[in-house]
Amino acid sequence: MDFPEVVNMLRFFVRMRNFGYVDRMGNALTYEPVEMAILEALRAFRSIHESAKTDENDRKYIEKNGKKIYLPRIPDEEEIRTFLNAVRKDMSVAKRVATLALAFPSKGGEE
Repeated sequence: MDFPEVVNMLRFFVRMRNFGYVDRMGNALTYEPVEMAILEALRAFRSIHESAKTDENDRKYIEKNGKKIYLPRIPDEEEIRTFLNAVRKDMSVAKRVATLALAFPSKGGEE
């Protein structure tokens, strides 16, 4: 399980140089810090989505240093539920997702 929407959301924060959520997930030793990091990341990301501009193709973006940074989708409920259940069973899932968020996306992945 790769949890692409969770990875893309966290990758967005990495691009914004906000490493807090990724670091907390990657360094978590128990389930609760991961759940709290996801909760706070989703809250912040929803707020950014609501205030983002929309281009001619209906893609949401924000501007930073004169450049458009497109927003990935907000992770859906099922992916969040599956991710949290996977983390509850195996904490290494959180570290793997945090690591993927720090990597460059594969071709065709979210930018």
